[in-house]
Amino acid sequence: MTLKVSSVSCFRSGYKIIDNISFELKAGQLALISGSNGSGKTSLLRMIAGFIPLSFGSITFNSKEDYSNEFFILGHNLAIKDDISPEEDIKFWSMYLGSGYEGDVLDRVGLRDLKKTPCKYLSQGQRQRLVIARLLSSNKDIWLLDEPTSNLDAHAQDIFKEILNEHIINKGLCVLATHHPEAFENSTSIIELT
Repeated sequence: MTLKVSSVSCFRSGYKIIDNISFELKAGQLALISGSNGSGKTSLLRMIAGFIPLSFGSITFNSKEDYSNEFFILGHNLAIKDDISPEEDIKFWSMYLGSGYEGDVLDRVGLRDLKKTPCKYLSQGQRQRLVIARLLSSNKDIWLLDEPTSNLDAHAQDIFKEILNEHIINKGLCVLATHHPEAFENSTSIIELT
């Protein structure tokens, strides 16, 4: 299993967003994208996901350019409906992603006591835990994560790191954008954007 990003560049409205980025990630590896606000971390993740067209270069997974069913992306927009419960949210996403619902996934992220509560009453940290539960339910080989620990307290960050480590040990791969690369000691490479 190999994700290959080759000489990728992106221009938007005449501005250079990403310039000549290359890296290769194999099963069981984690790459970190680091840089200041506005350096292109989110744009690079969205390019890997196919949401932003490349100006130059190529991105392949196992030598295929279409790998849209192979990844799960966790971005800044959590897309959580206020009037449904975390349990209903996870059931929907599990069905949508074809992974099958597992009731203990909400327990794993610390939302057991809130699984029937309307999402509009969840704090930002609890909402972030819910999307991490989606990630856990996704059963996808590639995880594209944009600041996944934002809004999480120290305990929830530890839970997330445990989940990420399990994904890597189980031969998944992950590209993770972060302002804190030092928090992820098991990374294979760091892509520094300026």
